[in-house]
Amino acid sequence: MSKIYSYFSQNVVLPVYDLIRHTSRFKYGRILDMTQWLSMKELERLQSYNLRRLLVYAYNNVPYYHRAFKKRNLFPSDIKSTEDLVKLPVLTKADIRMQKKELISKLCAQKDLVPFRSGGSGDQVQFFVTKDQLSWEIAAEYRAYGWADYSLGDNCFMFWASPIDLSKSKSFQKQLSKKLERVFIADTYIMSDKVLAKFAYLLLKKQPDIIRGYASSVYLMAKYLVEKNISSVRPRAVITTAETLFPSMRKMIEKAFGCKVFDFYGSREIGGMAAECELHCGYHISVENVVMEFIQDGEQVAAGEKGVVFLTSLRNYGMPLIRYRVGDVGVPSDDLCECGRGLPLVSSISGRISDFMGVYDKAVGKVVPVGPIYPLIIYGLMNVPLKSVRVFQNEVNKLEVKAVRDNGYKEKHTDYLINFFRDALGDNVEIDFDFLDTLPPLPSGKRQVFISKINPFEASANRKLT
Repeated sequence: MSKIYSYFSQNVVLPVYDLIRHTSRFKYGRILDMTQWLSMKELERLQSYNLRRLLVYAYNNVPYYHRAFKKRNLFPSDIKSTEDLVKLPVLTKADIRMQKKELISKLCAQKDLVPFRSGGSGDQVQFFVTKDQLSWEIAAEYRAYGWADYSLGDNCFMFWASPIDLSKSKSFQKQLSKKLERVFIADTYIMSDKVLAKFAYLLLKKQPDIIRGYASSVYLMAKYLVEKNISSVRPRAVITTAETLFPSMRKMIEKAFGCKVFDFYGSREIGGMAAECELHCGYHISVENVVMEFIQDGEQVAAGEKGVVFLTSLRNYGMPLIRYRVGDVGVPSDDLCECGRGLPLVSSISGRISDFMGVYDKAVGKVVPVGPIYPLIIYGLMNVPLKSVRVFQNEVNKLEVKAVRDNGYKEKHTDYLINFFRDALGDNVEIDFDFLDTLPPLPSGKRQVFISKINPFEASANRKLT
């Protein structure tokens, strides 16, 4: 019955939805289902073609980019491939805030732009997309979901924590959409034992085909089920997104639900960009829609090296985002996946830049990235009675730990943690503790354990020491 309804949703409900909303999800989904099987060379040519079209359009119609080209004595024809993008400036969230009007195409009416916000961790920015981009990005999203055997209309239990999304989901239109799509949204902004018990009951009752949501929210739910010896929730697959999925989290989720986890990488600004297929050998990039660069110290890194992710959306002609520094760190790969798809791979999405600690390495005489720090912190907390913790780095070699104590916490635990971090990070690391009654999620709903204000991937981190 579920597969029949999924077929109905994809082939009847979705085309009608496109007709009413003036979108093209069904059409673009069919296109992407075919292009994923092109060879890597063919996909590279398609990506380069889409990039050249975008650059010519941006040069002619977007004031910000016209000036950027002119300032560097460049023309769109000088960017012959994705490797040439380094000739263009990096676009930051600060640039978008300051130059928002100048980034909008002169040919695009305001009524044709859809407003969005990103940066729930405190660095918020408003941007605009077109319905055409939304159609492409949602089509890419559901193509990736298909790799996890999830189709539109399957019974889906969704753990979500974004206050912005959760508030929108209460509208009549969103509620009707989710009902037709058979998606139940669980608000995981607060996940107390009482809330987890309620979700466990609902999971047992609904027996979803698919579970998807914030990596930390799904992990906390899985951990609760294992602790309570509840083993009868058996979806076909679990899809995680929005946060870094660490190996220990994946292991716990697969243990709790008895199925494979498929990790998905996307952003507010660009949408779905990369995801794991059924072979789990990395993340396939949707190169039809996006260019992903991996940069350190102004240069593209080699395969297997960590680099800061710069994104270029190939579909947003209303407000083009070219070489946008989204704030993530990833590792590119030159491997080919045996699944047969020509889509190139990212070995891993290592986390946000803020997941990496900047530590001064005396041997090389500069600040170097260490991390992601999350596994180290979790290992250090294994035998420490804390309910929740968040570690901040505002200066090189200085940490501030905000934590909520549990029963049995004593001064010796503070001493243990100080010694643990110094053993791992160096004796010159200064550590301050601030104990709180509660530690809520970030405004985005994410539960980051470590947040750094130092970017150790850029040379500017070393200038702060002088």
